[in-house]
Amino acid sequence: MKKLLYSLIIMIAAICACQDENSKLGQSLVSSSFYNVYVDTCTVDISTILMDSIETRGDSICQLGHYKDASWGEVSAAYYAEYSKNSFTPNEDYSYSFDSLVLRMTPSGNFWGDTLTQQRISVYRLKQAIYLDDNEDLYNSTILPTESMPLFSFTFTPSPGRKKELEIRLPDELGKELLNDLVTEEDYFDSQDKFKEKFPGLALIAENNGECITGFMVNDSSMAITLHYKEIASQRTEKELTFSVNTDYAYTSIRHDRTSTPLATLESGIENLIHSGSLGRRAYMQGLTGFYNQIEFPYLNNLQDAGEIVSIESATLYLYPLAGSYNKLNQLPKDIRLYITDENNVLEDYVYGSDGVTVQTGNLTVDDMFGRDTYYSFDVTEFIRNNFGTWGIKRQKLLLSLPENEMTMTFNQIIFTNDPDQERQCRLDIRFKIYNEKGNITTGFPLCCAASVQQASLS
Repeated sequence: MKKLLYSLIIMIAAICACQDENSKLGQSLVSSSFYNVYVDTCTVDISTILMDSIETRGDSICQLGHYKDASWGEVSAAYYAEYSKNSFTPNEDYSYSFDSLVLRMTPSGNFWGDTLTQQRISVYRLKQAIYLDDNEDLYNSTILPTESMPLFSFTFTPSPGRKKELEIRLPDELGKELLNDLVTEEDYFDSQDKFKEKFPGLALIAENNGECITGFMVNDSSMAITLHYKEIASQRTEKELTFSVNTDYAYTSIRHDRTSTPLATLESGIENLIHSGSLGRRAYMQGLTGFYNQIEFPYLNNLQDAGEIVSIESATLYLYPLAGSYNKLNQLPKDIRLYITDENNVLEDYVYGSDGVTVQTGNLTVDDMFGRDTYYSFDVTEFIRNNFGTWGIKRQKLLLSLPENEMTMTFNQIIFTNDPDQERQCRLDIRFKIYNEKGNITTGFPLCCAASVQQASLS
């Protein structure tokens, strides 16, 4: 992956199996037989991991705002941007008059929080030009120095879904200075290096009393500064000159305070993961703050004890969002991804669909009426088959994450519920075939839950 190197693994705490009397139909007539067992209530232990940082340089969406949430903590999003030089060749026979200097911003449709409240953003001039670190990147954790006083501040009310362009008028003094320097052909317009030394860029920073974070497009017109002026000869002609964001030197910066939240003690790094049992039977995933999940199946091989031959027929992973954790303020992402890693958490591949080509995206099912049967599901048959009977370094793992573009450019989020005492929880459903049952397969599995056979038949 271009921007992210992280690991995701899922833990399934129990493999349980039960069967009904019909599953032994015909065993009195033959000494050995195949029959099918469907395990449908195996519990999942899913962990939460925090990434150290996320590369946000060059993203096509930036985030601005402030929001405080009991589950996630207090989050502020700011945008730092260098601007590309532009110029025109003035005509000595003409005169020029300033009209306005405007910052144009087009919402992306992404938001987190109360969109009915006004947001106040202050625009600061950077003290120095933006330069890349030793890794040639800029991250969500990067903070650069700004002038002590803002150039100006503005308020806006988010309008998710409408993507209505905002036009923010910058100070006239800045615009008049810019136009005068263009007309006199100052040499800092000769190259980008000279231009950014004269005008290092801007930082758009939200005030800490806001209740929403909003995404904005970053392209040739959005987040761009446009100089409107008039060219005066025998008649007046309206002109404009646009300074677009130089996306090679622009990024979203995140400040995140998790004090007094369930995630307060979580430290970055896969070695510091916290299992759901230590997080109130919950697991957390969120873009830009860097939360993702780790999953593995430690008791998978216990199914081998069910018969002389055990064959995996199908396996489906179900992941349930916590009821009440998603609403108009916190919308569920439509897509999530499973990735396969080796024993060292090195990314190997996606989890594909049955055609072996299509990347699975979680198959989100939404219960609009009651909210109880909202879940994501993945067909993990091939993964379970490939790892059934393996141990140690031969055992692969799974990564669970938002898609890369959502992880780096949005605050899309999910809180998964994993309470074994509740009816709807993260679980693995497995259908397997047994040849010559070794014993009662309803016992002998650790942490066995109350599963049932939904279908059993001779083959």
